[in-house]
Amino acid sequence: MGQAEAQTFKNLIAEFEVEHPNIQIKMEYKASLETALQAAIPAGKGPDLFIWAHDWIGKFAEGGLLKPIDQYVESDPNYLNNLLPIAREAMQYKGHYYGVPFAAETMALIYNKNMVPNPPKNFDEMKQIMEKYYAPDKGKYGIASPVDPYSISAWTQAFGGYYFDDKTETPGLNDSRTVEGFKFFFNQIWPYMAHTTDANTQVSIFTDGNAPFLVDGPWIISNIKDAGVNFGVEPLPPIVVNGTTYYPRPYAGVKLIYVTANAPDNKMQAIWTFLKWFSGSDNVAVTLALQNGYVPVLKSVENNTDITSDPVLSAYMKALEHAYLMPKSVKMAAVWGPVTDAITAIIGGKKSIEQALQDAQNEALKAINGG
Repeated sequence: MGQAEAQTFKNLIAEFEVEHPNIQIKMEYKASLETALQAAIPAGKGPDLFIWAHDWIGKFAEGGLLKPIDQYVESDPNYLNNLLPIAREAMQYKGHYYGVPFAAETMALIYNKNMVPNPPKNFDEMKQIMEKYYAPDKGKYGIASPVDPYSISAWTQAFGGYYFDDKTETPGLNDSRTVEGFKFFFNQIWPYMAHTTDANTQVSIFTDGNAPFLVDGPWIISNIKDAGVNFGVEPLPPIVVNGTTYYPRPYAGVKLIYVTANAPDNKMQAIWTFLKWFSGSDNVAVTLALQNGYVPVLKSVENNTDITSDPVLSAYMKALEHAYLMPKSVKMAAVWGPVTDAITAIIGGKKSIEQALQDAQNEALKAINGG
């Protein structure tokens, strides 16, 4: 978390303390957070709370480092009902709640308004625009995007496929729908891109005005603004195949405040008072959105004029509707490497898509099963 980002948190905490003078919150930085927490919490020296994305929830819960807060969360149905579904899903693991969500992030379509005055309503329109601008001999391309398992997940998971299913805790890389998604990316997107997997190069292609589209997350928006691009953001457009509509399903991450196993029982009511205030307050959500660019996860701010009048925030919030929550299981770690290897093999022409994904499935299963 950068200094400016952290200052917003400090200001909000100060507001909370004014409203709740009997509760004090101490916020501090910790280098190498995961290592520090895994050492401190078992020794009873760690914090009551910490901030990180939701994908740590599996390994931290399995390691006994978190404290369930079910009784507090479930005592207030209005709090839960006001969270977007993806945020409700992110805060729980194997039937227990271990923290509260306050923001999310996913991928969307960023477009250059000088090249694309009106964003495409579906993929066919998007493809026509990509074809129009694709001229690689002149350094021009139809679309730019980082090329890694996370960044292309929108397309590879569009037809019902998946890298990993959290419910069954199994990879689905050789599932026919995942294969279809990979074929879609490599047949319909990749041909219009610069053939490099360097993320900085891909972003530069867009910011330099050499592609009408960029597929990326809210974290890249400041770079685009700094480059002076006249841009807009929209959820990735639907794909219509033989009359059936499919929505791209990019991975999404949700920022949580976790409750550690160190949180004392006699402080839990105070802790919940803070957590509910921070994650359930419209004022906090809007402040984090406007000052830090965080995408809200509260239904109650979807129509807030500060959000609806910001095309970036509102677009990423809409994009969460079809996003695929990053798996929480510790076994998901076994998938990233094989998928990366599959992408490399496909791009290098060393394997067919089917073979690359079958090999990736085998490797992932081998790692999961301790092979």
